Amino acid sequence: MPRKPRIMSSTGIYHIILRSVNQHILFEEDSDYTKFLLILSDCVKKYDSQIYAYCLMDNHIHLLIQSSQDNLSSLFQSLGSKFVRWYNNKYSRSGHLFQERFHSVAIENDRSFLSVLAYIHNNPVKANVIRFPSEYRWSSYNAYYGAKDSVVNVSFAYSICGSKESLIRYFSHENEVADDELFVNDHRETAHFLTDEKALSIFRSYTNLSSTSDVINLKKTKRNDYIRGLREKGLTINQVARLMDVSATTVKRLCKMDH
Repeated sequence: MPRKPRIMSSTGIYHIILRSVNQHILFEEDSDYTKFLLILSDCVKKYDSQIYAYCLMDNHIHLLIQSSQDNLSSLFQSLGSKFVRWYNNKYSRSGHLFQERFHSVAIENDRSFLSVLAYIHNNPVKANVIRFPSEYRWSSYNAYYGAKDSVVNVSFAYSICGSKESLIRYFSHENEVADDELFVNDHRETAHFLTDEKALSIFRSYTNLSSTSDVINLKKTKRNDYIRGLREKGLTINQVARLMDVSATTVKRLCKMDH
C-alpha cells in the first residue's frame, strides 16, 4: 500500500515524532541524550531551521520545529544517520534505530502551536515518569522559565502570547491537552509501578548486561529466562519488550508458558 503524502504546513511549523524500531531504548545514559541534542542543534543550524520545543523519551522523541519543505526531510535524514552511527558504534550494534518515516503534524495557527507546545512538555507527566514538567531533564520546558538551552528558540512562543509572563500563565492552566490520534500509542501503560529509568536499572543489575544492545548476543534460552525474570521483578510487558528487544506478544507467550 503506498504511503500517504506528507501534509505540508503553510507556516513551515510541524510537530515531529521520531519513534524507535520495535520500541528499542534510545537513551540509556545521560551522554546519549546530550549527544542527540548536540547533533540536533548542528542539523538545525545547517538546514536553517528552528526548534521551539523538544522532549526526549526512552523510545520516542517529540519536536516542535520550523523548517522549509525542502529542508525538512534532509534535516531528519542527517539527524538520524549521524545519531544512529554514533549510537551503533557506542553500543556495538548494527541496523536501523528509528522507524523509517517520521510522523509529522502541520501546525497552522497560534492555538495549535501553543497546544502542541504544552503537549510536548507534558509528555513525561502523562507517562508517569515525573509529577511536574519542570522535573524532567530532557525537555525544553525549563528553557521557557529562563534555564540556559542553546537548542530551543523560546522568543517565538513569547511573542505569540505577548510576553514571557503570559506564556507561563498559559502553561500553568494548560495541564490537560487534547490528544491527537497520532499520539494515542505513546503511553499505553500509564499506571507503571516502576518508572522506565528504574526498569532499566533492574535490567542491568539482573542481567549483568551493560546495555540493551547486548541482548542480541544472548542465546535464546538465556534471553527467555531473562524475559521471565524481569516480569517477575515487576516490569510491565512493554517495558520488558523494549529492554529485551522483542515483541510484547513474545513476552506474553513466554510468561504464559510458565503457568
